[in-house]
Amino acid sequence: MNSVGETVQEAVDLMNSGAFERAILPTAMAIDLTARKINEKDAFSELDVSRFLKENWQLITFMGMPRALPLDLSIPFALKRIVPTFNSLHGALEIVTLVLTETLKQHQMPSEFSFNSTGKFEIKRDRLLLPTGLVCGLLGGVIFHQVNSGEAIGEMYWINISDFKMFINELFGRQDLAERIMKFYLE
Repeated sequence: MNSVGETVQEAVDLMNSGAFERAILPTAMAIDLTARKINEKDAFSELDVSRFLKENWQLITFMGMPRALPLDLSIPFALKRIVPTFNSLHGALEIVTLVLTETLKQHQMPSEFSFNSTGKFEIKRDRLLLPTGLVCGLLGGVIFHQVNSGEAIGEMYWINISDFKMFINELFGRQDLAERIMKFYLE
């Protein structure tokens, strides 16, 4: 099994080439591996992934979807086939949780989802489109999490958090830096 660092590097490579649909699998894997480390478990758990997202939601939305919320969507029929009870009252957190857990189960992003470059959630052709920045936000949640302080990737990999562009290796486990940057912009 790959390490958190290896899955982050793979996701960044795919994200940088514009292959966001393919980048979501290694991103989901990095979240799963991080959740396993946090909870000291050996197996995938939807609950652990959901808990990770909830605990890191402020950073994820700050880095990846600052203009995507709130949602005003009519959930497409194809998505309701996956989860019949899913409706427009479900928010972005629930949608992202569903995307990640289904991606981990299917080993690819479900065809009912895709990405757009508008920076918000949209419905087109019976598909739920996600903001491309979501991948960066999710990776930020993994990279900055304290449990990943010993991870490393190639030296020339960087990530943006607002106006700051920083090398990823310097950020693994540095939740304090993410909090300082968010405080700077949110206050």
